[in-house]
Amino acid sequence: MTARRALVTGASSGIGAAAALELARAGGAVWITYAGRASEAARVADECRDAGSPDVRVSQLDLRGPESIARLVAEVTAAWGALEVLVNNGGVCPYVPFDEIGIEDWDLVLETNARGTFLLTRGVLPLLRAGNGDRSVVNISSIAGQVGALQTGMHYAASKGALLAITRSFARILANEGIRVNAVTPGPVASAITDQLQGEGRERLAGSIPLGAFGEPQDVAWIIAALASERARFITGATYDVNGGVRID
Repeated sequence: MTARRALVTGASSGIGAAAALELARAGGAVWITYAGRASEAARVADECRDAGSPDVRVSQLDLRGPESIARLVAEVTAAWGALEVLVNNGGVCPYVPFDEIGIEDWDLVLETNARGTFLLTRGVLPLLRAGNGDRSVVNISSIAGQVGALQTGMHYAASKGALLAITRSFARILANEGIRVNAVTPGPVASAITDQLQGEGRERLAGSIPLGAFGEPQDVAWIIAALASERARFITGATYDVNGGVRID
């Protein structure tokens, strides 16, 4: 990963933070974004510097706001001028029964998780095209996008299913330019999202995992870093399951 520049969204905690740190350990420059947790993002940035990243930057990003996306793209363009890696991890996951999802709730989730990822990916394409050698996009979807809403809201499952379609579409469109696009579909992972589940609901979800426990963010981060590396140069349009055996094809 030496001399490779990576933009990681939603990196103030959980999978995003673990992915940023994994890329930093591999020697990459890392630009992390956060939605509202500035202090947590600053802590992750410090950890990335301590891990050996030669250049770490932090920006606030509202994936629901096209103007915020455009501002981030302009910042990265001015500072770096190119990217080799984009990790689309930012998103929201409210736990709401399907019959309680309002129109504003639906729009919030779909516009953040699906539309925001599409707009950011399209926005940074000039940066990826200007990158050196192998270029890679890794989209963090979810098992919910494959099997439907288990514990999460239906709007979340719909957004993550859309993200898989976005992944495959960009993979086909960009393959002839040497830009690879893949997806990772985590199952239940210990994070701020799953911390929303308490009591019987959490116990029921944990009991559904064949390997017997929630995963950790690092269990997903290593495969993100692998897909972002030049060693994965012949992989595009693929979906990688990291779910403890909840879904086995």
